[in-house]
Amino acid sequence: MVLHKVLKYLVLLLSVIALGFFFYTLAIGDEAIELNTEGSQAVTVSPLIILAYITLGLTILIVVLFVLKGLFTSPEALKKAGISVGLLLLVTAISYALADDLNTVGFVPVEEGGKVIELDNGQELSTGTSKWIGTSLYMFYILAFVAVATVVWAGISKQLKK
Repeated sequence: MVLHKVLKYLVLLLSVIALGFFFYTLAIGDEAIELNTEGSQAVTVSPLIILAYITLGLTILIVVLFVLKGLFTSPEALKKAGISVGLLLLVTAISYALADDLNTVGFVPVEEGGKVIELDNGQELSTGTSKWIGTSLYMFYILAFVAVATVVWAGISKQLKK
């Protein structure tokens, strides 16, 4: 309960600071920020961005702490989480095995006249990166199929139980 009060006051403090920066930004006007005259962007926008990073970091930290606390206080939840992580690793391994490592246009190997894919920064796409892109696509397809199948299964089983 004490942690709840501390977090509530921390959120209130960050909100008041953000509100102050917001009103200061309104008072200085948009033109000064757009033109960046006299370093007004550093005075108005940068603190808001830093505050957003701090808030995001605190949010992530709090979520991770509460998730870990919930996992380690309940062996049942830890077992379910372990199974879920194991299944995700299994899907990753299957996707990695299915993915191609060809980094050429039209999937024609370089030896057979294929043209290597060039990235926006001028570098060539490596075979390892190509393999992981393929892996992530296969993971998406597999997990999307499982999600749709789960929704369909839930709907069918609900209708059958009526």
